Amino acid sequence: MELTRDLLEKCLQEYRKQQQRKKKYKEYYEGEHDILRDYKMAKSRSNMRIVVNFFRKFINDEIAYSLGHPVNYISRSGDAGVVDKLERNFAHWEKVHDQNLMKQTNIYGEAYELWYTTEDGEFRATVLNPLNAFVVESGDAEGQVKLALHEYPEDMFSDHHLLDVYFENEIHHYRISKHSKIVGDYLGAREINFSRPPVRICEANPERQSMLDDIKRENDAYNNVLSDLVNEVSDFRQAFLKIIGADITTEDAERMKESGILKVNNDKVKIEYLTKEINDTFVQNLLANLEEKMYKMASHIDTNEKLQSNLSGTALRSRMIALENKCTLMQSMLEQTMKERLKAYFGFVQRREGESYDYKDVQLKFTMNIPADINLLADTISKLENTVSQETLLSLLPFVENPKVEVERFKKEVEERRSGMIDLDSVGLNPQATAGDDDDTE
Repeated sequence: MELTRDLLEKCLQEYRKQQQRKKKYKEYYEGEHDILRDYKMAKSRSNMRIVVNFFRKFINDEIAYSLGHPVNYISRSGDAGVVDKLERNFAHWEKVHDQNLMKQTNIYGEAYELWYTTEDGEFRATVLNPLNAFVVESGDAEGQVKLALHEYPEDMFSDHHLLDVYFENEIHHYRISKHSKIVGDYLGAREINFSRPPVRICEANPERQSMLDDIKRENDAYNNVLSDLVNEVSDFRQAFLKIIGADITTEDAERMKESGILKVNNDKVKIEYLTKEINDTFVQNLLANLEEKMYKMASHIDTNEKLQSNLSGTALRSRMIALENKCTLMQSMLEQTMKERLKAYFGFVQRREGESYDYKDVQLKFTMNIPADINLLADTISKLENTVSQETLLSLLPFVENPKVEVERFKKEVEERRSGMIDLDSVGLNPQATAGDDDDTE
């Protein structure tokens, strides 16, 4: 592939089409649902439009379950140096970055991770999405990114955008007009610290489909039914006053509204409210069915549902098995991107510092942020303490974020306790006497 102006303009055209397809996902996550534009208004009636954003709720719950605890690095060969290096360079930014990467991936079905170096020469990564980036993949089994475009505003007051084009080991800069399909002024190029475009595609699933594709119609129907109900109740509160046998003028009606008093001179006048009965049971059943279907399609559970107060952690977790399985698949997709990140980082370290590390030696340990039966885990750990390493056993505990550091802390505490103990033999005391053995000898 050769980087030409014609190729860039073809990419820009496809990129604009991609933006049109994907902007709906951003709108729905931010609460801008179709009902806000397409709701059928009734003249002189209440027309409130209610949006219940299940799409955003489900995504945020999945991120909290999957990445509520930081990802731990474990060296298969027991190399403490590689784990320490990753902790020192990734710990202060990686957790929030991974959460944002998973969020963007789940919103659009795919997102992109861009690696770069800061002014201080440190390795970093940021998250792009289909609304501000476009990638060209190779057609082989590897599917490597051959070309990547990143568009962003020149500044907050400018109508012009900057376009960064990543090709091979260079980044080319262009200035383009907003929404333009034509490449603008060429601003130059520079080499980067990577041998190929530093962009990795993160997929929500092999089909790269968003959850919105499964629940959009149900969420739209829920919004419409709930809006109709709210408007019906609002109109119902302003019921019509039916007056039979009296001649009421417009002025009389206005005075009645202000004073709340109605005076008639004929005892045969009949006054009553004209109201309409609302079948609340039917509406509530319809809302409940729509909500239940969305939860099932998204593999979620209603955490607001009332449960028995004495349920164990295992019982609570069994209710979440579908969500846990879904989050496990999401973690597997994210793990591929994180492995590529490690590969790029170790290559960066080797070029900068001359140190060599194998990214295949690093294992990623995800810990679900879901209810756990600590008593059961403690019993399991006690039974395996002579079979499995202490670091592996500690990784089973959800409240231990870094098993390696925890092992070191434990060893340090044991040494401190031992250093504070008195060796009875060294001070010439009889251990049996100090143990309370008061047998008399004559």
